[in-house]
Amino acid sequence: MARPLDRNTREHVQTEEETEGQIRFTEICPDSVRFEWGIPDDVNVQQKYQVTWNNEERQVSKKIYANHFEIKNLSPGTSYTITVVAIEDNCKTSFSASVCTVITAPENFEYVSGDATIARLRWSRPQKLDPSLYKFQVINYKNGEETESVTMKSNSNEITLEDLLPATEYIATISTVLDDEKKSEPAVLIYHTKPDPPANLQIITGATSIRLKWMYPFSDVNIQHKFRVIWSDENNIEHGTLKTKETETDIFGLKPGTEYFFSVCTLLESSGIESTPAKITKCTNINMESVLMELGLRHHLKEKLTLQHVLTLMKQSDEHKTSHSFRSLPWLFLRKLMMVNSSARSIQFSSKCNSEKKGLNIIETTSDDYNDQEGMNILDLITALFHCSDPFLQQEMAVKMSMCQFSVPLLLPNCDTKQCSLMLWALRDITKQFRSQNGLEENSIALTDLPLISFVRLGKSNLSKSEFLNKLLSNNQQYHDTFIHKKLANGNIQRKVSNGLVEISWYLPRGKRYSDIFKEPVAVANLRGDISAFEVQFAFLSHTSSTIFLFCDDLDSNKTFLSSLQIRSKLVLICTINEGTSRDHLKQSLAQMKLKTHSVILKDRNMNDAEFVVKLQKAVGEILKDSTKVSIEKMSNIAPDLGIIVDENSTTCQNAKEKADLITKDIANIPEFKRRELPLQGKLWKELSKLEKEMCRLKKVGKQNIEHYKSELQIQIQNLRADQRKNSMGEAIALFISGLCCSKNEQQYFLKWMKINLDSLTRKHLFKLEEQYRKVSKNPTEDKEGLTDLENQIANSSLGVQHFLRELSQLYESEFVHSRSSLYKRELKRLPQICAKLLLNGFPLELVDGDASNIPLMWIRDVMMELNNLTKPHNRIRVVTVLGVQSTGKSTLLNTMFGIQLAVSSGRCTRGAFMLLINVSEEYKTELCCDYLIVIDTEGLKSPELAKLADSYEHDNELATLVVGLSDITIVNISMENVTEMKDTLQIVVHAFLRMKEVGKRPCCHFVHQNTADVAVREKTLRERKIFLDQMDIMTQAAAKMEKRGNNKKFTDILEYDIEKNNWYIPGLWLGTPPMAPVNTGYSDEVNNFKDGILTVFKATKVPAQEFMKFEEWIHSLWKAVKFENFIFSFRNSLVAEAYSRLCAEFNTWEWTFKKHMIAWSTRSETTITNMSAMSVKSEDARNIDDMLADLKNEATNELDKEEKVLFDKIQQYFESEEEHVCLVENHKEDFLNCARGLRRETEQDLRNKLDNAVLIQKGIAEVLHIKQKQRDTMRKKVLKMISVCRNKTNNLTESELNEEFEKLWDDTVRQYSFKALSRQDVGKETYQLLRKNLEMKGEAVREILSSSMPLDQCGTEPFLAKAETENGLLQKIVQYCLPEQRNRRMNLIQVICEKIINTSKEFIALKTKANSDYNSADIHELLFFIDKNLKAYDNLQISPENEASIKIYICSEAARAFQQMHDNYIQSNDPWKSLERYKLEWLADFKDLYYQRDNCQNKADICVKQCLTPAVKEYIQKRLGPDIVDEMLSGERGISFSTRSFFQFSLLKELLREDDFRYIFKYIDNYEEFVTLWISEKIIGHFSKGGGLSKLEMKHLKIITKKLKEAVEGAQRVANNWKGNGEDANICNFVNNVFKNLNKELVIPTDALNATLVLNNSNPAEFADCLKPSIDKMFFSIEDEFRRHGDVRAKIASLPFNMPQVELFSRVFGCGKRCPFCSAPCEAGGKKHMEHYASVHRPQGIGRYRWIESEMLIPDICSSLVASEKTFRCKDTGYQFYPFKEYRKFYPDWKIQSDASIEATDFWKYIFARYNTKFAEKYNAKPANVPVSWHKISASQAKRSLEGTFGLRSQSKYY
Repeated sequence: MARPLDRNTREHVQTEEETEGQIRFTEICPDSVRFEWGIPDDVNVQQKYQVTWNNEERQVSKKIYANHFEIKNLSPGTSYTITVVAIEDNCKTSFSASVCTVITAPENFEYVSGDATIARLRWSRPQKLDPSLYKFQVINYKNGEETESVTMKSNSNEITLEDLLPATEYIATISTVLDDEKKSEPAVLIYHTKPDPPANLQIITGATSIRLKWMYPFSDVNIQHKFRVIWSDENNIEHGTLKTKETETDIFGLKPGTEYFFSVCTLLESSGIESTPAKITKCTNINMESVLMELGLRHHLKEKLTLQHVLTLMKQSDEHKTSHSFRSLPWLFLRKLMMVNSSARSIQFSSKCNSEKKGLNIIETTSDDYNDQEGMNILDLITALFHCSDPFLQQEMAVKMSMCQFSVPLLLPNCDTKQCSLMLWALRDITKQFRSQNGLEENSIALTDLPLISFVRLGKSNLSKSEFLNKLLSNNQQYHDTFIHKKLANGNIQRKVSNGLVEISWYLPRGKRYSDIFKEPVAVANLRGDISAFEVQFAFLSHTSSTIFLFCDDLDSNKTFLSSLQIRSKLVLICTINEGTSRDHLKQSLAQMKLKTHSVILKDRNMNDAEFVVKLQKAVGEILKDSTKVSIEKMSNIAPDLGIIVDENSTTCQNAKEKADLITKDIANIPEFKRRELPLQGKLWKELSKLEKEMCRLKKVGKQNIEHYKSELQIQIQNLRADQRKNSMGEAIALFISGLCCSKNEQQYFLKWMKINLDSLTRKHLFKLEEQYRKVSKNPTEDKEGLTDLENQIANSSLGVQHFLRELSQLYESEFVHSRSSLYKRELKRLPQICAKLLLNGFPLELVDGDASNIPLMWIRDVMMELNNLTKPHNRIRVVTVLGVQSTGKSTLLNTMFGIQLAVSSGRCTRGAFMLLINVSEEYKTELCCDYLIVIDTEGLKSPELAKLADSYEHDNELATLVVGLSDITIVNISMENVTEMKDTLQIVVHAFLRMKEVGKRPCCHFVHQNTADVAVREKTLRERKIFLDQMDIMTQAAAKMEKRGNNKKFTDILEYDIEKNNWYIPGLWLGTPPMAPVNTGYSDEVNNFKDGILTVFKATKVPAQEFMKFEEWIHSLWKAVKFENFIFSFRNSLVAEAYSRLCAEFNTWEWTFKKHMIAWSTRSETTITNMSAMSVKSEDARNIDDMLADLKNEATNELDKEEKVLFDKIQQYFESEEEHVCLVENHKEDFLNCARGLRRETEQDLRNKLDNAVLIQKGIAEVLHIKQKQRDTMRKKVLKMISVCRNKTNNLTESELNEEFEKLWDDTVRQYSFKALSRQDVGKETYQLLRKNLEMKGEAVREILSSSMPLDQCGTEPFLAKAETENGLLQKIVQYCLPEQRNRRMNLIQVICEKIINTSKEFIALKTKANSDYNSADIHELLFFIDKNLKAYDNLQISPENEASIKIYICSEAARAFQQMHDNYIQSNDPWKSLERYKLEWLADFKDLYYQRDNCQNKADICVKQCLTPAVKEYIQKRLGPDIVDEMLSGERGISFSTRSFFQFSLLKELLREDDFRYIFKYIDNYEEFVTLWISEKIIGHFSKGGGLSKLEMKHLKIITKKLKEAVEGAQRVANNWKGNGEDANICNFVNNVFKNLNKELVIPTDALNATLVLNNSNPAEFADCLKPSIDKMFFSIEDEFRRHGDVRAKIASLPFNMPQVELFSRVFGCGKRCPFCSAPCEAGGKKHMEHYASVHRPQGIGRYRWIESEMLIPDICSSLVASEKTFRCKDTGYQFYPFKEYRKFYPDWKIQSDASIEATDFWKYIFARYNTKFAEKYNAKPANVPVSWHKISASQAKRSLEGTFGLRSQSKYY
C-alpha cells in the first residue's frame, strides 16, 4: 500500500589536506562530531595536543594527550572549523579541517491505515535533535504534482490526509525543518488509497446456504478488480473465503440456525489492495432436514421409522442417561419411552466425544461437524421423531408419553412448509379413565368431549408459561412436569424446529373431593412460540378452546397486534408488573386497545408463585363451570378450513377405516354378534375342546368298551366339525379377510381401526352391563338368576381382533380337515402366511384360546411353517414367558421390558396365552445366538372368573405346564400383597417345572417380586428368600408325590435356581395415584435391569436356540400331553424322541466299537492259549499256561479299563456337546452310564469264562499231545535207524523192498507200544449232579421230581408239557375255582414260555457242540445260568418250582445227549494210534526220501502249506468274518434299521404290513425272539447274497493274513540264516515253528499235521523258505478260487464258529427283552440298564390273548388308551383285585405307557386286528372281538402313515 523512497543522506566533510596524519572524522551527528589524527613519526614520547573549533559566533579550545577527540553540544546544521596543534618542546605541528553537523530526517515513515479517500501516515521523530529546534513538513504528490503541503509540530508523529481519490497512487515526503529553515533530506513514501467497498450489500438466507448481492463501487470500469468474500461464525472463527468478479455469490455448507458474519471487499488486481469490507450479519434459517441430519434421522424423513424397528432388540450401550452424540439421542429417548420411563425427557448430552476428536485433530466433513453443540431441546427431538415415524409408531409414542404424563403433540409444525398437522390418529389410541361428577368414565381421549384451555404467549414474558402450567395441573403431593420448561434438562436450549408446536395434556379427576384440583376433566393446550409468528395455530386454538390464557408483559409494544385479534374464545390476559410499569398503566393500555377480555390476572413483585398458581386454578375452575366442550375428533372438522393437515385424512387410512366401519357399525349386542358372525368359536368350539380332552381322559367311559367309546367320541368330533362347516363364512369374516388381504400399510390401518372400534364398543357394552349389575347386586337375593345371567353376559362381552383371528383359525381347521372346493381352499390357504407376516410385524398371535382352553394345532402349525419359510435360515428363537396371579401386572411387565403392547381385551384381563415376536438386531444375534425372541403372555392364574369351576386348578396347571414347556426362561410374577394366592400360584408353577424336568427340559425360572419399594429390599429379604426356597422345596416334594416322581426332593432338583440371581424386586408401577400419576421411574429402571439379567442368561446358556418348526413341535406335543391328567406319562415329543433316538444310535455305535475291540482281543488271546498248549508239550513246563492265563486276565482288565474310559468319555462329551436338543435327554444320562458299566461287567465275565474254558480245554488235551509227541519221537528214531541199516546193505533196495521194510517196522512198533486211548466220561451222570445242586433249594416237591425221574439220557424225548399248578393260598384256590378260564389262559401262556426257553436253550447247546472240542462241565454250568436268566425274564408269571424243575430236566437231558456225543467224537478224533495211523503215508514218503537222499523241498513246502497253513488261514478268516458282517450290516442304508430299537421296530412292522401274511404276523407276535433272529439272519443272507459281499470280506482277510505269512517267513528265514551248520536246531520243523511263533496271536498251530509232515524232513531251512513263498501264493489263489466257487452264503454264515453276526445284531436290537404287561409290545428303550421300559406302539389286548371272561371275545382295548381312562384291571400281580389302569405303575413301576388320545396313533395294530380278527380268535380258541366299525375303514396306507408318525419317520426319508 505504501513504501519509503531510497535517498543518500550522507554529509560532505571538507578537510584542508588529505595526507597521512591529518584529521579523519569518524562520526558526525546533529550535536557532536568525533575525529582522530595521525601521530608524527619522529615523536617517541607522549604528545600533547590543543584542539580548537569555532563557527561564526564563537571559538573553543582544549588540550588533550590523545590523538582522537569528540566535540559535543554543537548546533545542528552548522559549519565548524577544527584545528589540532601538536605542542612539543622543539616544534609545533598543526592540522585543520571543516565539518557541518547534520539535520536528520524523520524515521519509519509509513502508511498506517486508510480507506478510499483518507490515508493516515506515521513516522518517528529524528534522534539527537532538540524538539524545540525543528518542525516537520509533509508534502503529498499525485502524478508528480504537489496536491498538499502540511507543516507539523515536532511533537507530532502522524497525519491524516483527506479528500483523496479512491484507488489512486500517491507519493508523500516528510522533512525536518529547522528554525532557520534548513531542511533535512526528505523521507519518501509511495502509497495507494483503498478502493471503495461494494455498495448496497444484501443477503438472502437459507438453512445451509446464503446468497450475497452488492453493487459496483467504481464509475471507472477500467479499474481491474475482484471482490473477496469472507464469512465467520459468532466465535470469530473463519469458515471460508472466496474471490469473484461478479456482484453476487452463493455460499453453501453453512450450519442451520447459526449466526454468521459476512464481509465483502473490493480487491485491486494491480496492487492487491483491498477496500474496507462491507459487512452484514445474518442467522441461517433452520430446516427440518438439518436437524434430522444432526440426529442421524435424515433418511427416515422419507423411509419412516416403524414400531417394529424401534422394538428390535439391540445391544445395550453404556448410554443410559447421557448421550455422547446427537445420533444416539433419538434411540436413547425411544428406548426409555418404549419402557415407559418417565426420565426419557431428561437425557443429558455430553460433548466429551467431540472434545476428544478435536484433541486428536480429526477432521470430519460429514454432518457430525455439527455435534459440537451443547445439546438439543427435547421438544425439537420429539418433533423430529414424530416427523420421522410412521403413523403406528407415532400412536405408540403418544400412548407411552401419555402414560408418563408427558404432554403430547396436538398440532405438529413443519418449519420447512410452514404447515402443521393435527395429530388425531396419533392420539386415537390413548384411553383414559377418570371419575367425574357423572361417575366413572373410560374412553378414547380423542373421542371424549372436554373443555379445552389453551395457554399462549405474545412477546417475551418474564413468567415461564409451561412451568406454571405444570403447577396448575399438580397438587402439593403429586407434582409432575407435564410440559417441558427452561428449568428442566435441555429445556433452556434454543428451539429449532418445535416452535409452533401445540402440546396437549389433560387433567382428570379421580372423584376425591379434597385432592382433585378440578372437579371435571379438562384438556390443556400449550403453544410453543410467539402467537404473532404462528397465527394459524393461534386461530385454531381460538376456534376450539373454551378459554385462551394469554401471557403478555409488554402491552405497549404489542398494542397493534392485540387490537387486531379476533378471538372467539374467552380471553384471560396474564401480565407481569415490573419496576418500569404500574398497575394503572397496564389498565390504561388495555382501555386504549379496547381488547375484549374475560379477565385479567396481574402478577406483581409481591405475589409469589404459589399465590399466582392458586389464582390461575381459581380462574380455570370458574371457567369450567360454563365452558364449551369439544373432542379432538371434532377438531378435525375445523382444522382443514385453517389450512391444517389432519393426519387421519390420508387415503389409505380412510379406506381402512371404511372397511373396519363396515364390520363394526351395526354391532349393537356383542354376544348376539358373536353368535351370528363368529359361530365357529362359540359353543361348537367349546364342545370340540371338551370332546378332545375327554378323548384323552376318558372320564365318562363308564362300562362301555373303551375303543367303541373313543370311536363314538371321534364321530361326535367329526359331526361338530361338519356343523362348523355348515356355517358359511359370515359377512363380517369375509370383510375381515378382505381387510387383511390389502397392502401392508392399509392392513395395519385396518387392524388398528378394528381394535379402536371394537374396544370402544366393548367399553360401552360393558359399561351398560356393569351398571345393571351394580343395581341388581344391591339386592342379590331377589334375582339370583338375573345376577348369574349378567355375569355370563359380562364374561361374554369382550370383543377384539383376536376373536376374528380365532374365527379364522377355526374356519381354516374345519375346512382343511375335510375337503371343499379348491377355490375356497385356495383363499383360506393364504391365511397362515398373512398371520405369519402379522407376527413379523409385531402383531400378537393367540396361542391358547382362553375361552375354550384349547389350541387350534393345525392353524398354529401352518402359521409356524409359513413363519419358518419367511425367515429361514435366520429362524432361531428363544422364548420368554410370564406366569402369575391375575391382575398382578404380568402384561405390563412384558410391555415395559420390551416396549410392546400385548393383546388385552378391553374390559378384562388377558385370557389364554398370546405370543409376540421381537426381532433381534444383527449385531446382537451372535451374542444371544438367536434371531427372534418370542414373548408369551398368559392368562392370570387363580382367576376369579374360573374359581367357581370345578376344573379351575386343572386349567391353571394345563396352562402353566404348556408355557413352561415352551419357554427358555419363565418369569413368575409375584405380587407381595396376597400371600395365599402366591402360594397357590407357586404350587402350580412347581408342578409345571417338575413335569418339564421329567420330560427332558431343565427350565430356567426367575421370580419377580412386585410392589417392593424399600431401597434395601435385597439386603433385608435374604432371610425371606431362604424361607421362600424352603417353601419351594416343600412344594416340590408335594408336587413330586402327586406326579408320582418321588425322587425330587428339592426345588433345585428340577430347575436351575440361584437364591441371589433368580429373584428380582420391583417397586410399584405408579408414582402416585392414577389417573394423574406417571409411571414410576424406579419401576422402569428395575424392569430394565431385569431385562438385562434375562439377556445375560441367554448369552451364557449352552442350550442351543430352537427353530420355529421345533417350537411348533413342542406346542403340539406339550398340548397333547397336557390334555391327559397324568402329564409325565402321557408326554411324547418328536424332538425328545429324535434326540433320544440319536443318543441311542450313538451309544450303539460306541457299544459296538467297544465289543468289536474286545472280540478281536479275545480272538487273539484264545489263539495264543491254543498255541501255548502245543508249545508247552515241547517245553514240558506245566505252569507255563497257568502263568499265561493270569497275564491274559490282567491284560483283559487293563483293556477293559481303557475301553470303558473311552466309552464313558464319549458319553460325557456327548452330553457336554452343543449337539442339537441334547439337553432334552439329560435325564437319560445315568441310564447310559449304567449301560456302559453293565457292558463292561458282562464283557469281563464273558472274557474270563472264555479264557478259563480255553485253558481248561488245552489242559485237557495236554496229555494227548504228550502221548502223540512221544509216539512221533519213537517212530522217528526207529525210521532213522532203519534207514541206516538199509544203507549198510550191499545192494540198493527197490521200492517194493522199502515198502516191506517200512511195513515191518510200522507193525513191530505198533505191537511193541500199546496206545492207550483217552478215558470216556459219563456226561449224563455229571449233568444230573450239577442239576440237582442247582435245584436243591427249590423244595421237597422238586427233589421228589428229581428222584423219580429217569436217567437224563432217556428224558426229554417227548414234547414238553407244563405241569398244572396247584395253589396253596385260600384266595388262589378260590380264583382257580371261580376263574377256570383265567387258569387255563395262564397255563397256555406258561406252556408257550417254556417252549421258547427250550428252543433258545437248544440253540445254545447247538452253538456249544459246534466246536470240535472236548466236553467241559463249565458248559453245563453256563447252560443252567442261561436257563435261569430266561426264567427271570418271566418273573411276572411266577412259574412254579415244579415247572422250573421240569423244564430244566428236559433241557439238561437234551444237553447230556449232545455233550456226550461231542465228547465221544473228541475221543475218537484224538486217539493216539489213529492220529499216528492218519499220517502213515507221509512217514513212508519221508522214509523213502531219506533213503534215496532225495531233496524234495518244494513238494514238502506244498504239503506243509496245504496241511498246516491252509487250515489255519481258513480258521483265521472264519473267526474274523462275524464282526465284519456286523460292521457291514450297520453301515449305509441297511444300518438305519439296526441303529436303534425304535428304528428296528419300525422296519419290522413295516415289513409285516408289506407282506400282509397272517402267519408272518402271528409268528412275530407269538415268538418274537425267534422271529427277530430269523428276520435278522434273512436280512444278512439277503444282503451278502448280492454282489459277492461275503467273498469280498473273506478276500480282505485272506490278503491280510497272506501278507503277514510272507513277512513271518522272511523273518524266520533271517533267523535260520544265523543257525550254525547242521546243528540240532537247523531243521525245517523249527523253521516252521518260528514262522508260527511270529503269528502266535493270529494262527492256530496244527500240531499233528505239522509234526507228521516235517518230522523227517532234512531240507535246508533257507531253501525250504524259498520254496515256501511260492507255495503260499498258490495257497492264496486256491483259497480265492474256493471262495468264489462256494457262494452259499447261508451255509457259510451257519458254519461260522464264534461271534455269529445275527446273535450280535439280535442283542443290539432286542434290548432288555421286557414286554408290555398288558399287550406284550417289546420295550424299545436304549441300552439294557435303563430305568424305565417303553414301547412306541401298543396293541389291542386281544392280540396278546386277552379275552372277556364272560363272552370269551377277544378284547379290542389298547393299553395306551386304557391308562388314560377310568377303567380297571386285575391279574395275578394285583392279587386278582381290581385297580384303575391309571395306577398300573403301582404294580409295574418300571413301565411307562404313554397315553394316546389320537385315533391315528395306533392305526397300524387296529388295521391288523380288524383285518385278522377271526384268525386271531381261531388261534386263541376265542371269539372274534367286537371291533369298532371305524377300524375296518383304516387302509394300509393309513396304517403306514400311523407307523411313520409314531416313530417320527416320514415317507420322504431316503431310507424309508
